Amino acid sequence: MLPVRRILLCWLAVGTIALMTAGCGSQSADERLNLKLDELQDGLEARSTDRVMDVLHSDFQARGELDRDWARRSMTLMFLQNQRVNVLVINQETAIDPVYDGQAVTQAQVSLSGAERFIPDSARVYSVKLNWLEEDGDWQLHRLTWE
Repeated sequence: MLPVRRILLCWLAVGTIALMTAGCGSQSADERLNLKLDELQDGLEARSTDRVMDVLHSDFQARGELDRDWARRSMTLMFLQNQRVNVLVINQETAIDPVYDGQAVTQAQVSLSGAERFIPDSARVYSVKLNWLEEDGDWQLHRLTWE
């Protein structure tokens, strides 16, 4: 099993992936997904487990074996251990599947540093992959993997 700090910082990687926000008028699938990415990031930065859990699909899995309960416990611990987290998205791509309606993938390289106070005490770069499902116009994070 991965060290707790590494798992917690991986969760922060999820929250760092943000795209351009939506414009006026009717929203496209791209715009709705962008807003969901922002919502996920905002929830993590606000240290709000409930806001992040609202983004997770009911069948959410991380690394093929970790479920929503794991996500809730990990975020709770992460928020207790890290008062501040600095995130730098090195590169990021999001693509809505042109063949399978309502599916999308976000891939990113993210540098994370965590801190109890103001001086970072850990830093690492992660490769993160988020698989999204759209149900009734609402994008939900379905699968999460990282290296």
